[in-house]
Amino acid sequence: MTSPGPALFTHEGRQAFLARATGNSGFTRFMGTELTRFEPGVVEISLPLRTDLTQHHGHAHGAVLGYLADTVCAWTAATVVGDVVTAEYKINFLAPARGETLWARGEVLRPGRRQVVVRAEVYARSGGEDTLVAAALATVAAVGERQDSGKP
Repeated sequence: MTSPGPALFTHEGRQAFLARATGNSGFTRFMGTELTRFEPGVVEISLPLRTDLTQHHGHAHGAVLGYLADTVCAWTAATVVGDVVTAEYKINFLAPARGETLWARGEVLRPGRRQVVVRAEVYARSGGEDTLVAAALATVAAVGERQDSGKP
């Protein structure tokens, strides 16, 4: 992907860049990920829980929960620093993920100039009820140059 240019340093520019980046991600399209909330420091995403995303007990596979946590953390960090890559994340699986939909919320805990620490919660929605199924903490690295003051 080419350099996003100075427009990336506005909230609208970051949202447009993220839309282009996700549109260019075959894996994001395959998963069926939808961006449902995008604001500085907070992002929510969702995807339908299809049978091809489950493990042998019928729950969402742990890799799917890891994908949601990683993705929402990266996209959340992008709201404050622009283009990013995940440096590391740690996830705790809390309950079996069953239902029609999985969704995740990311929240920036500490924005920095070169890295952002983000917390994620992953939920399974079944019959209109949400169950917290995983919690994660990630360090996300900014890539490219920053042209703003370094403040979110």
